[in-house]
Amino acid sequence: MERQLLFNHIPKTGGTTLRIIFNRVYGPDRVFFIHSKNIGKSLDEFKNLDKIQRSTFRVVSGHGAGLFAGMLIKPFRISILREPLSLFLSQYHYLKKSPDSNFLKEVSELKSEENYLEYAVTHGQDNLLTRYFSNSVQWLADPDIPIPNLEKEGASMLEQAISNLRQYDALIDLSRFDKGVYALSKKLNWSKIPIYRPSNLTKKDNDVIPLSKDYMDQLRYVLRWDIALYEYFINEKLDISLSEPRKRFDYPFFVFRQKAVVLLSKMLGKS
Repeated sequence: MERQLLFNHIPKTGGTTLRIIFNRVYGPDRVFFIHSKNIGKSLDEFKNLDKIQRSTFRVVSGHGAGLFAGMLIKPFRISILREPLSLFLSQYHYLKKSPDSNFLKEVSELKSEENYLEYAVTHGQDNLLTRYFSNSVQWLADPDIPIPNLEKEGASMLEQAISNLRQYDALIDLSRFDKGVYALSKKLNWSKIPIYRPSNLTKKDNDVIPLSKDYMDQLRYVLRWDIALYEYFINEKLDISLSEPRKRFDYPFFVFRQKAVVLLSKMLGKS
């Protein structure tokens, strides 16, 4: 029996695009989507399924997917990492502008990234890599559970995150997303990689954001746990694309195709 895929989608890491790919490979009916606006409800829905019903899903995908791991039999774990400062700033602009944001009202009233930093720490939007990989996100499903304070628990959460990181079957670096998707397709024996384009991009994602040196220094200090975790990921060469030889005959075609898709999307104003 094939192992079910468990995709732990960390916000603003390209996860929406990967979920679309899963839908096209396996069919949307075989992908259990965790709704970010009500993770607790999604968790209860999955708990209420019997083993046979759970087994019909080829993929469990979404924010807080780690909370579902205990209900699957040795799942194939997948996630995407992103450079922490870029992730944090992208998340700010997403929460501020997107109607799908759980924090739209509060964050839209903040005037700048500087104002957002304190808000993010208080509301668990800092160090998202460490929070998700240490599986310290129970509060996403149950608001009565307190949000872990990294000033007090950061060292132990980082240690747990590093340990958990080693248990993943496929990790992708967002900066090498296409290469990661190609490597994942080979590992999972897909017959083909469906055509896709980057989804859920925040306009500021590709912009240079002028921020003060003092703010950036403060941001690096607050995000020190994520920075350490990401550096570990890079130094240990855990990105799946680094272990997949790219000399296969179909790789150049795939690269050319994706460049063409991105170019066409830009021409049509869709990315």
